[in-house]
Amino acid sequence: MAKKKGVCVNIDCENYKKEIEVEPGSEFECPLCHQPLKEKTTGPGPTGPGGGKMAIIIGAVVLVLALGGGAYYYMTSDKSAEPQVPAGVDTTVVTPVPQDTLKTDSVKQEEEVPAEPKEKKSVPITGKGTVDLGYAIYTGDLKNGKPHGYGTLTYKRSQKIVPSKDFIANPGDTFEGEFRDGKISGIGYWKHDGNETAVKP
Repeated sequence: MAKKKGVCVNIDCENYKKEIEVEPGSEFECPLCHQPLKEKTTGPGPTGPGGGKMAIIIGAVVLVLALGGGAYYYMTSDKSAEPQVPAGVDTTVVTPVPQDTLKTDSVKQEEEVPAEPKEKKSVPITGKGTVDLGYAIYTGDLKNGKPHGYGTLTYKRSQKIVPSKDFIANPGDTFEGEFRDGKISGIGYWKHDGNETAVKP
């Protein structure tokens, strides 16, 4: 009768994963730790010839299936579900309140005036501030979000200073003077190419 071959599976034993031959009729156990041996097969498998490659192939197949299942779950999961938010993160949503709901008897609101096309939202309605007019940046007195009072224009592109005159400011030129309802209303000074020219409407 042939000897039986087995492998010790006790991780604390010196014979761990070693092949052990057992005489016929003897107990099928490790001679050092006396734990039962795992019978060694002779065909391809995890412990037979070619078993290492087979285990790697099986592991790769399992990994591909797991990744494919995860991708399928992600692609078919409900995107409208509430996202998980870590503790301590502020998720408050601020909803703007319509202007007409803010009116009270004790505060007299000014009549709203349509904003200029490129006006910054942080512009004060009345007082001093800066407004982007598209062709120039205005800094100075404002009324209803428009140049009104004394201020300075810094031109961003070529533009006639006063529509009725032939003075054309280039990018970087400035005009300082009086404004009324967003338009030049009095004599002012156009600074260009190191020169200063008086301009009036």
